[in-house]
Amino acid sequence: MPPKAPAKAARTPRRAKGAAKVAPRGPLSAQDWIRAALNLIIREGVQAVAVEPLAREIGVTKGSFYWHFQNRDHLVAEALKAWAEDQGRDVVARWGGVQDAERRLRVLLFAAFEDQENGLLFAALSASSEDPRVQPWLRRVSEQRLALGVESFKALGLPDMEAKQKALLAYAAYAGYFQLLRATPAAVASASDLSGYVHHLVDGLVPPKKAKK
Repeated sequence: MPPKAPAKAARTPRRAKGAAKVAPRGPLSAQDWIRAALNLIIREGVQAVAVEPLAREIGVTKGSFYWHFQNRDHLVAEALKAWAEDQGRDVVARWGGVQDAERRLRVLLFAAFEDQENGLLFAALSASSEDPRVQPWLRRVSEQRLALGVESFKALGLPDMEAKQKALLAYAAYAGYFQLLRATPAAVASASDLSGYVHHLVDGLVPPKKAKK
């Protein structure tokens, strides 16, 4: 039996439809297949994930897939697990070093919107929110993000209910923006640049500082 592929391999680059296939530099790891699956979900949705198209895109035979996964549902499950776990690590990294509560909230919101790839992946998964493979991971990530939003607004001194309402508004603005960007990118681009959109959102949600007496 051939040796198992190493834990990490060269990251598979994204390519547009019709672009030339890129030959891998070495044996593919599970992470290579997961990255390719997530990229395909962004472009075409969860239902598009299948072994043969992914193998063609990566430039390998589909036999290497079965070194790491039992079937495509196993791949989808591992890809969504990796995505959900990455959200937690990413937020902690951005949250930890900013002491001022208002600045921390602004940093988190701008960082969330600037991560276009992650936002479009979220929108693609939301389109399949009733899929039993997607639902638990999408719920987990959404609950984590809402809880972080509530914590962020409470750190500004807002009461619990108001913090929950503002966190829900911020998350709805995020979800709606990326769903529209995925469906009608030209319409979104014509209405507002991203920086202006987020500035308006944050200014509307963050209460003005009280003037010192």
